[in-house]
Amino acid sequence: MASVTTGGRAGIFGGRFVLFADVLYLGVLVFLASLPVVTAFAAVTAGSGLLRDRIRQDSTFTIGQYFRRVGEVVRAQKAVLLAPPAVLVVVLLNTLALAAGMPGAEFYRPLLLGIAAIGAVVGLRAALVWSEGSSWTTALRDGATTSLRDPGGSALLVGALVAAIVIIGQTWLMLPLVTGMVLFASVAVSLRERT
Repeated sequence: MASVTTGGRAGIFGGRFVLFADVLYLGVLVFLASLPVVTAFAAVTAGSGLLRDRIRQDSTFTIGQYFRRVGEVVRAQKAVLLAPPAVLVVVLLNTLALAAGMPGAEFYRPLLLGIAAIGAVVGLRAALVWSEGSSWTTALRDGATTSLRDPGGSALLVGALVAAIVIIGQTWLMLPLVTGMVLFASVAVSLRERT
């Protein structure tokens, strides 16, 4: 398959159905690129950028373009490969400590969930604002600033993440498709800020 979309709004289903199909398809690509774990954040960043361009310019994208974009993200800053395993280790250690019945678990559990939600929102926003010429420090700072400046949008992203977790909890087979919907939510929130 060379191209994912038809580009225009013509056709029996119209542009919205094509966009929906692109979102789901991009979710599968992000899921596949995230399987090695170390590439997860680069995969999300590449997917966010392509989806943002797809919506703003009504452009098409190909599988090759997506994987080239993942490579550009990794080449721009190799440290982006360290973030997903580091987050995974921290989450696993905290989960094991909570499961073992650490003192203060009833206080620490909601605190950990809150920190995870804030980190996910800032991460999604940083992935969306990153560009090849910018640094990750700037992207993270912009993501954090935007999260604070737009609490309504941040709440919408938390809602999208909660909905994704509920759907995935029902069946793990939805994980690749829900990934695209979370990316779409982050792009929609960023476009909402500009209108």
